[in-house]
Amino acid sequence: MLTTSQIHLMFFRDLNTAQHRMTRLHELRLVERFRPPRCGRDGEYHYVLDVLGAYVVAVMANRDSDRELKMRWRTDQALSISMSQRLAHTVGANDLFVRLVAAARQRSDAELTTWWGERYCKERLAGIVYPDGVGVWREGDATVVFCLEYDRGTEQLGRLAKKAADYARLEEASGWAFWVLVVVPGPRREAGVRGALSGQGLAAATTTQPLALRPADAVWAPLRADGTRVRLAELAGWPRPAESLTRLARAARYRQDHDEEAS
Repeated sequence: MLTTSQIHLMFFRDLNTAQHRMTRLHELRLVERFRPPRCGRDGEYHYVLDVLGAYVVAVMANRDSDRELKMRWRTDQALSISMSQRLAHTVGANDLFVRLVAAARQRSDAELTTWWGERYCKERLAGIVYPDGVGVWREGDATVVFCLEYDRGTEQLGRLAKKAADYARLEEASGWAFWVLVVVPGPRREAGVRGALSGQGLAAATTTQPLALRPADAVWAPLRADGTRVRLAELAGWPRPAESLTRLARAARYRQDHDEEAS
């Protein structure tokens, strides 16, 4: 689900062109759209795939042309987000990835190579933890794998502390050297969140919603960094906590032992 302005940032130079193009796709029944009820006629359109659009995407993703294409898609289910209390959360979480795509359009050496949405994360991460998205950002020689937590200030800090423990479990189970990126409403909430995340030795960094409008820039404050803010790409070379390195080493040893047994 993407808004008109997000589609504009990702694919078009001109907002008017984006609006006309999306209107045409809606007329062709490739996408469906809605305006959030609270925004009225002044709100921008939010788009989801319609059935025909879902088929087009499925065909594009099908690498085996001889394999029968099977797809389940219900536009009414896709539109259920329009009445969900999580609408603003979903728009905000998506926006960080959208703005990374937009930032990469301005550079020849940068790319958001991976974007997993919240639902796909639930399917792939075996119920260990539920991030709001997973991404891989490449800039120059740097590659940063990250899990996103988009915090709107409504979640108790104790729950975030539990999520930190879950991310530590994921790190050891997967062997991924990922960062946990947390976007919060403002500085006051950021201080509380940093404290809640500090107990597990995570490679984590925080920023505020206004700063997250430039997510590739120097807006990320790693834990234990005394408020220093660095570029997203710089996290690739930022020192990981000792606890994180220990978990990754254990995961590597487990994989090595498992491979030796299998051979």
